[in-house]
Amino acid sequence: MEELRSDPGWVEEQLEDFFRAEGGPLGVGKAASPEVLERFEGVFPASILQIWRTVGFDGFANGRHWITNPLEWAPAVESWLEGLELPFPDQRWWCIARTPLGSMQLWGEISGPALNIVSVFGFLYPDFASHRSMLDPVMRERSGCVSLLTVLKDVARDDVSRRRLVDEGFKKFGSLGPDEVFALVPAYCLAGRLDASLLAKEPAVAHVAFLGQNTEPEIRPDLMASFGDALVEQIVTQDNQPPSGSGR
Repeated sequence: MEELRSDPGWVEEQLEDFFRAEGGPLGVGKAASPEVLERFEGVFPASILQIWRTVGFDGFANGRHWITNPLEWAPAVESWLEGLELPFPDQRWWCIARTPLGSMQLWGEISGPALNIVSVFGFLYPDFASHRSMLDPVMRERSGCVSLLTVLKDVARDDVSRRRLVDEGFKKFGSLGPDEVFALVPAYCLAGRLDASLLAKEPAVAHVAFLGQNTEPEIRPDLMASFGDALVEQIVTQDNQPPSGSGR
């Protein structure tokens, strides 16, 4: 059986595949500064830092996927997790990617990409298989790459039309800036309505932090657990483009 790769050449191949599938960076973000790279050296897998060096913190897939600066997004993460008991060892969590509606892919310093937050609804999805896979250094490197290059999906739909809110947002506003999200104003946690006519552009970190302060978080079942670790391993061990969940 061929040995799994996680070397810089493999990461570069995954980037090239991602660009072919989703297009290159939008060119509206920022480069990863030496200070940020130094701060996370040894905290994140080398694969994540390699991708940062190559593309920085930018948007992809026509603005449906954003690689984020974890330091800038720390207030949003803290607003959701402060005082919350998670089913993982105590650790620091960082936002490494997000969606147009502000859902976050988190990376735990121990557990890796084991927590997603769907900010509109306040749902937190743990991934115990990802947590366990961090004991394998090769899987950890591969998971870092796959996590950054997997397009997360915004699933919230208008209550009446059943059209995806993210699609309605792009239809209404055309594009999204690197520091913006599509937001329901008033938020779903306050109004209880998923109405595309309420969509507005809001400052990304501030809005997601606001949702964290005003939404009752709900830790949801680990859906991947239904399939066991085998499915997660299959996804991470594929030597082709990472799975896209853009839903376009």
